[in-house]
Amino acid sequence: MHELAIVESIMETLLEQLEINNCSRILTIKLEFGAMTAVMPAAIDFAFEALSKGGPAEGAKIETTIIPIKAVCIDCGAKSTLDDYVPFCPKCHDGVLQIIQGRDEMRIASIEIQ
Repeated sequence: MHELAIVESIMETLLEQLEINNCSRILTIKLEFGAMTAVMPAAIDFAFEALSKGGPAEGAKIETTIIPIKAVCIDCGAKSTLDDYVPFCPKCHDGVLQIIQGRDEMRIASIEIQ
């Protein structure tokens, strides 16, 4: 479960932000992950709940967005939004796709602190 390691890293960042901003509680966290990272929002929620118990993030609301895979065909130039990764263009069935979104994004989009 790589989500546990991801949430451990997120927790470190959240605690740093509390200290920097002289705040005591985390209220809301908005996270974004590329679809190709295979991050499971339910596993993120579970890991966050476990790791935040008794700390300043306990009870915080988590909003996780999965960024869809968007690609452009190197041969025909067609742009596609994909449910799952495929190596060839769904339009011309020949060209190789260049992934332009949804590959390896992992970011804290915003934090609401008190």
